[in-house]
Amino acid sequence: MATLDLVQDPSRAGSEPLDCIVVGGGPAGLQAALTLARVHRSVALVDAGPGRNASAAHMHNVVSRDGTPPAEFRTAAREQLAGYATVRLVDDRVAAAEAGERAVAVELASGERLEARFLLLATGVADVPLPLGLARHWGGQVAHCPFCHGHELGDRVVVLGGEPQREHVARIMAGVAEHVTWLTDGLPVDQEARAALAARGIEVDERRATGVVEDGGRLTAIELEDGTALPCTGVLAGGDFRQGSTLPEALACAMRPDGTIEVDMLGRTSVPRVLAAGDAALSGGHSVIAAAAAGQLAAAGIVRELIA
Repeated sequence: MATLDLVQDPSRAGSEPLDCIVVGGGPAGLQAALTLARVHRSVALVDAGPGRNASAAHMHNVVSRDGTPPAEFRTAAREQLAGYATVRLVDDRVAAAEAGERAVAVELASGERLEARFLLLATGVADVPLPLGLARHWGGQVAHCPFCHGHELGDRVVVLGGEPQREHVARIMAGVAEHVTWLTDGLPVDQEARAALAARGIEVDERRATGVVEDGGRLTAIELEDGTALPCTGVLAGGDFRQGSTLPEALACAMRPDGTIEVDMLGRTSVPRVLAAGDAALSGGHSVIAAAAAGQLAAAGIVRELIA
């Protein structure tokens, strides 16, 4: 890529670029901005919202914030960031980005241009809507993660999907819910595996799901291919996701086979001066706490580069 001039506009001669532009105001971006702010590094946090967990009434498995609504968590984090003089909160969307040998730059939807020494992509992923009417209950009675939402799903839980990971989730939920059914959606399970799961109190059902049964707006059962219904109080369903932003592709970041951004332990991508953190770069194990931890590591790595 061509080298970017640190000062693009002659009228801004003598101005200094930011230390970092963080794109994305979820847990990873918020934590990265806070880590940079704590050592007085200049950072712009660009956030277009809403976050991946915006549809969830509460977030869980976050120490000291278990049960906090996502919007409340985000508001508190932004209020704390606003107390640091080196932080600028920008409610806008990044329309384009470029990285050069000496600097990075982004153009906002508003037309403003920001320049920095480093760019951190905390742009997250977007969940592909679940089929069968499950999407209507996403973030409530339907979830992906047993650690984040399993406790709230009640005593009759269906684990939906034939992937091997679904069996693992069913085993986790056997210690949480009174009745757990692994609905394999057509995948056959051999007798030995069935017996091992039954010993843990897990029922295996190989029938295919065709829809949902609702009562008063609540999910009460999964409709099956033979016309019967499997009662449930909640569903753990595996789901596909895609990158939440086109910026990784536009910047030519190397990607993993699962669609996440390839990064090292400090969040560095294949593109110099561009880092990534959070769900966009986490290969499995997506959670608020994991995303925040990745944001802190990436920010610490940026500081290390700045002082090198």
